[in-house]
Amino acid sequence: MEKSYFRTLAEHFSNLSCDAFGEETLHQVRRSLVNYLGGSIYTAAHQSCSELLAMIRTMDPGGGKASVWANAEPVHASTAAFSNACRLSRLELNDGTRASAHPGIYVWSAMLATYQQYGGAVEDVIRAVVFGYDTVTRMAMRSIDRIMELGLHNPGFVGGLGAAAAAGLLRGLNVDQLCNAFGMTASLLPLCPFCSFIQGSDTKDLYGGWGVHLAMFAVDAAARGLTGPETVLKGMKSLEKIFQEELEQKVEIGNPYLIEWLSIKQYPACFAVNPAVNAVFRMQEKHSIDPDRIESVFVDTYPYSYDLNKGVGRELNTTSGRLSLYYAVAVALLDGRLVPDAFLKENMDDPRCRALQSKIHTGRHDAYGDGPHGTRGCIVEVRMKDGSTFVEEYDASAASVGCTDGMLREKFCGLTACALSPEQQQALYSFAMHVDEAQDLAPMLKVLRELPTVK
Repeated sequence: MEKSYFRTLAEHFSNLSCDAFGEETLHQVRRSLVNYLGGSIYTAAHQSCSELLAMIRTMDPGGGKASVWANAEPVHASTAAFSNACRLSRLELNDGTRASAHPGIYVWSAMLATYQQYGGAVEDVIRAVVFGYDTVTRMAMRSIDRIMELGLHNPGFVGGLGAAAAAGLLRGLNVDQLCNAFGMTASLLPLCPFCSFIQGSDTKDLYGGWGVHLAMFAVDAAARGLTGPETVLKGMKSLEKIFQEELEQKVEIGNPYLIEWLSIKQYPACFAVNPAVNAVFRMQEKHSIDPDRIESVFVDTYPYSYDLNKGVGRELNTTSGRLSLYYAVAVALLDGRLVPDAFLKENMDDPRCRALQSKIHTGRHDAYGDGPHGTRGCIVEVRMKDGSTFVEEYDASAASVGCTDGMLREKFCGLTACALSPEQQQALYSFAMHVDEAQDLAPMLKVLRELPTVK
């Protein structure tokens, strides 16, 4: 039988030493951890998804050594990973690589819970993270065309495979066991219809957590000797029609490691609104725009963004609002920024923001092209009451997308200010940016366990 793709990946990373990683790979591991910590601390301190997490805790099997962040009571690794991933998913401020993948939510949540439960060397943590990011990215590249055609949420669909890679490697599974964990995870992947995000239902938070929960189960099952189909990606009655091999373009493993493609979100919203927000910010850099003197705003955006915004409509909640061009553009014009607090309910109900949203209209710019290979662009036109007009176009495909190191540090400090002192922020940031030199992860995990909550 032809060697399966999952076996090829498992063999490569099982036999790998951290000495194989160049500085860019290690740098992106550090950056991905900083981003994960910032979002996790913000959502834990604000007790996001509290009712969902209370329900997840009732499923805890006991005997745990892992942590749900901002809670000192130990739980099993499966409970901790599930909970922390759900919570972080709410924020929509995650990282990405290619083809609509958000590896950090899945990989770091699974890996840190596994580390707490079973231990491990920091070198193995680094290998597990790189393995997880590679797996998510490769699977996302293979699936994105079919997933978008079906109207599904690609990160939620493929994320569990990265969690299985990371947790399985750190658990010390051999190649056969890793293939079984992959096979079980892939056989039960969640469909994740995008409508949960559009409607702003609580189910959307599970898109970050359910794949992780499934992966933790699969890794534990594989460790006990249970099996999954190794032909799940290619073979008779397999997922071959979804995971299309040619879409990955046969990117050679390790050349580069795909965490090097890391891009980190600037704003706590779906990427579909980012071009419009960036167009507004670029416009504000050039012109002095008084929001109270705006007559109307026209947002001419790429088809995928337009369709999502139309589906959401104008009645929003704290989840669906992250897809709304009306809300995101209004906040950008009023505040000159778009930060997580903008999506707290009390801020979304602000009358001034609601009034400006009513002046915003959208168009579907078909020339940008539809589908995953279209241009992610937007043209924003602002008409003032005095008759003047400002126009700005932003093409995310041509722009440098994501946070630079300086922007990432600023983002981290902004997210963690609610829970950490400046001294604690500096210590934790420094730890993450030198994580590959650490003896263990205990200092970082202590901070996460002992976080204060925002009242």
